[in-house]
Amino acid sequence: FYFEMSITLDRGQVLNGLWCTAALAANLMACQMGQGKARFPAGERPPEDRKLNLAKTTKAKQTYGMEQLEGDDEKIKKVKETAIRWTRVHQNAIENVPLGLIVGWATTLASGDSAMQRYFFIAFTVCRWLHTISYVKQLQPHRALTWLGAWISIIGMLTVGIR
Repeated sequence: FYFEMSITLDRGQVLNGLWCTAALAANLMACQMGQGKARFPAGERPPEDRKLNLAKTTKAKQTYGMEQLEGDDEKIKKVKETAIRWTRVHQNAIENVPLGLIVGWATTLASGDSAMQRYFFIAFTVCRWLHTISYVKQLQPHRALTWLGAWISIIGMLTVGIR
């Protein structure tokens, strides 16, 4: 079984994909940095990270979070909640962004020069950024709506790409 296929790519379509990819990469980087920074006050970093400058901004001993923090219980609870929130923000991005990128690029290849595919790729990118912001700022139903918007965008890209 053999078939030949030629693909003609529109420069604008490819640039749209590159800009969306860059924006989503920046989103993942922001999530990683937010998570890393939030883990210092919670003492959830590896012990060797105590040598980093950020570790010097907190009294928490870096033990992967295995040792009990000392101090005001409310403050400790808030520090731990922040670290958990950032971990979930990052984990959610890791769960959703790769699929969106795969679908975005696959449908870029399959759809040629499609304005609708571009719009859906941009919508996915914007929704993922807004989802991150909503998650960090504890905004509901904003977080749920942006999650849904990202999925509608993936389904839209697939629909355009399959046609």
